[in-house]
Amino acid sequence: MKSTFWKIWGIPVITGVLSGIGLLSALTGDGFYDLVSWSTLGVPVAVTIWFLFKTKKPKAEGRAKSRI
Repeated sequence: MKSTFWKIWGIPVITGVLSGIGLLSALTGDGFYDLVSWSTLGVPVAVTIWFLFKTKKPKAEGRAKSRI
């Protein structure tokens, strides 16, 4: 039986790790660390926006609507 752990928790774990790296880099340095923090903290925002605007698949046409 295949594990579904990464199917369920893959994206949240990755965004959590990236957020932690971004927060630590923002607190510890300047210059290159600022670039790292902006890019890693932008990933959860980009993923959220992508899922919000992701097009939904059309439902199967099981029921036909009648027009009168």
